[in-house]
Amino acid sequence: MQIFREKTQFCSMTKSELILLFQQSLPGAFAHDAFAPYRKAFENQATSIRKKASVGVHIYPHEGNWHFILIERSAYNGKHSAQMAFPGGKPESSDLHLEHTARRESEEELGIPSHQGEKIAELSMVWIPVSSFEVSPFVFLHDERPHITKDDREVADFYEVKLMDILLDESISKTSIEVNEQVRMTDIPCFVLNEKIVWGATALILAEIKYMLQSS
Repeated sequence: MQIFREKTQFCSMTKSELILLFQQSLPGAFAHDAFAPYRKAFENQATSIRKKASVGVHIYPHEGNWHFILIERSAYNGKHSAQMAFPGGKPESSDLHLEHTARRESEEELGIPSHQGEKIAELSMVWIPVSSFEVSPFVFLHDERPHITKDDREVADFYEVKLMDILLDESISKTSIEVNEQVRMTDIPCFVLNEKIVWGATALILAEIKYMLQSS
């Protein structure tokens, strides 16, 4: 059975119907590949030890639509400076598991209490070539819009994005990225959401979500 493939139907999706969509088998690389044209080349050259990290995909109802939150990281001397991302980071010694890490980081960066949000899915792991992090995305579903208090040191800004926007053709584009002084990648598939370019690991996570929302 088709489940809310039409955008008008998607807006009225109930909590239980949304959970059902996220309980499908994960498409993983099948969904990622279209947004990662250079990834296999990087993977063949990878020599760094891979490190664990996790992010939180916080979904909630607001003004008649399901939304999620993206952050714009603060500018700093690092590989992910000023990028669009989900809240998250690497584990600390006190973290019980990677879900705990995603919740703790969401609280530190956006003030979302770590006990809020029902975990409805753990999405496919995404490897980030430039930093060698293996990122595990956790989807947290909220009954109401979280109160956001951003950490100005880590987060330059945050954006509330309609979940249905990732289904729109006009939200897909291409961009050029300067990885470092020697490497510039062109025609990189990306999302354009709230007038912000979203590429890399975050785009791969969104691509998997998009595939699941379009599936029956």
